[in-house]
Amino acid sequence: MSGDILAAFAEESRELLAAMEEAVGEIERGGAGAVDNLFRQVHTLKGSAGIVGLARLEAFAHAWESRLGPLRQGKVRLGPGGYGPLIACRNRVQALLSGASAALGSEGEGESPELGGEDLAVLAGLDAVLIAGDPPAGTPPAAGPSTSDRLRSLRERTKGLASTAGQARRPAEGMTRIPSPKLERMLDLSSGLVVALSNLGQSDRAAGARDLVDELAAVESLAASLYRTVLEARMVPFGDVAGRYLKAVEEIARDRRKKIRFVLSGAETEIDKSLADLLAEPLLHLVRNAADHGIEPPEERLAAGKEAEGVVALRAKREAGLLAIRVEDDGKGVDPAEIRRFAVARGRIREDAATTEEELFALLFEPGFSLSEEVTRWSGRGVGLDAVKRSVAALRGSLRFESKPGRGSSTVLRLPLALSLVEGFVARVGKLAILVPYESANSCYEFEDETASGAIRRTVTWEGKLVPAVDLAPLYEEEPRRGRRVAVILEEEGGLGAIVVDEVGETISAAVRPLDRALADSPGIAGTAILGDGSMILVLDTAELGLLARRPGAFA
Repeated sequence: MSGDILAAFAEESRELLAAMEEAVGEIERGGAGAVDNLFRQVHTLKGSAGIVGLARLEAFAHAWESRLGPLRQGKVRLGPGGYGPLIACRNRVQALLSGASAALGSEGEGESPELGGEDLAVLAGLDAVLIAGDPPAGTPPAAGPSTSDRLRSLRERTKGLASTAGQARRPAEGMTRIPSPKLERMLDLSSGLVVALSNLGQSDRAAGARDLVDELAAVESLAASLYRTVLEARMVPFGDVAGRYLKAVEEIARDRRKKIRFVLSGAETEIDKSLADLLAEPLLHLVRNAADHGIEPPEERLAAGKEAEGVVALRAKREAGLLAIRVEDDGKGVDPAEIRRFAVARGRIREDAATTEEELFALLFEPGFSLSEEVTRWSGRGVGLDAVKRSVAALRGSLRFESKPGRGSSTVLRLPLALSLVEGFVARVGKLAILVPYESANSCYEFEDETASGAIRRTVTWEGKLVPAVDLAPLYEEEPRRGRRVAVILEEEGGLGAIVVDEVGETISAAVRPLDRALADSPGIAGTAILGDGSMILVLDTAELGLLARRPGAFA
């Protein structure tokens, strides 16, 4: 059997094991569709195991699947303690996979399809918690079947497995694995096609070639659809990545005798698989820190007038070519004055040094700095947040920490996507050309600007309301211009904001690239793009600019 097939199976089986564990957890929590998810994962494993000749694993998956079928159909239900036997089945799959290396490399007849004693014992454990029929309303669950009944059921359900294991194998439906380098190449080509067609369309319109404009517009649309399709091929829902953190929160809650609810928001947000892999460890540090040091014990929360149960939330959303991830808790928060006391005591800053709140919060992400005197299994060593900072910097992203004593804390990561197609309009400020993404631009209008004061923060009037604004000319050190200018109203989750530019122009599509180091510290820039004439255009981070307009101290 080819190495490519075996490598694909190994990767798929790792993903399925993680998905099975998450699905079982969802079943325990009563999640809708969780049994269906687990059934599909076991069914997929059964087919894949058959393809590579792992007959015993295929037989076990088939036996497990045959029990999940009636469960998903409502013919049976899980009795008390049903979570444990389901996890035991998942762990048995892992054990069978771990012991299958010899069979994978064999060119003979493959392994035997007969189930062993441990396999049968695990399945019997699941049979013990499967109860037929619906429970009468208001009555406790009925006792499970007797041992003899369970063994009789087990013999019936496993009868004929030797014959089914040898039936025709087929791969999981709808799945085709494509090597990452090929996807990257396809993405580069389709992105280049979109940008080239957009530039060609601008040239034709400028030259008055109206007979080509309509045809070209149709081709542009098709090229954009091609790009998005290729981009989606390497994206995964954030929920598939973030579900693993629930287990970490539950483990800390049990060990530390806390009540913590984990909340996931933006599970449907799509994220590049390679970026998801790189973020896995930093996010785990942040979630653990929030649960371990952020959330107070129940008695402390009740004394402070809070609910006994604390909340750790992980939220994700896309913002104009960026991925924004927020890890927050409603715990005790962090007092900047306490950070300062620790920093002075440990020689990190001088006692007479003037420090802002942002500078003090930044110390939390320095190597070896920790406010906790207690070292636990998960945090307190002063290395986790430093690792987060280094990982985010390596991804050319930004990190912001916010906290209110007694109310909680949040850490916000904002990361440029490796390659993202953004549609927007070109605006000009002095000599700079910038791209304003359509995603958050509500409207724009011209006005007479006679101030030219050079102030970055100002206000504009829109629909009878004063809206906080950022003038991009002084922000990017361009000469302020008097006369006709344009206000672009931005509508973000945090509210209304605006930017002031000199003029706006044509609509374009651009492939956004990460910032180089020369621009990494520039506020309000999400990335760069290269136009058809070779010139560079800056892509605005409208969310950051909106925040800068509404909160003057946020990026001072």
